[in-house]
Amino acid sequence: MTITRIDPEDRWSEAVIHNNVIYYTSVPTDLRDDAYTQTQSALAEIDKILARANSDKIRILDATLFLVNKSDFPAMNKAWDEWVAKGKAPVRCTVQAGLMKKEYLVEIKIVAAVNP
Repeated sequence: MTITRIDPEDRWSEAVIHNNVIYYTSVPTDLRDDAYTQTQSALAEIDKILARANSDKIRILDATLFLVNKSDFPAMNKAWDEWVAKGKAPVRCTVQAGLMKKEYLVEIKIVAAVNP
């Protein structure tokens, strides 16, 4: 039973792979005060980590989106809808949450299959 940690640090790893499944939480790198832009940024980070893990967005099994402001739900959905693989969308839920970095408007946690 192998566990692979991508870019591990003392407090967390960038991602973890176990049994051909990757676990990852994405935060935006573009911190403009706009949920659409931040969602696009977080989704781009997901694409990058999935590529590193020999996977892609059609292999995402589950996504949880954490949104600070309920009023940003339409903007977040717009970015998601532009990005998600049509007909291959994962199970998804959105939760309103107070995030730990005040600049963050969105975080996205995913679980995805990787190619063996």
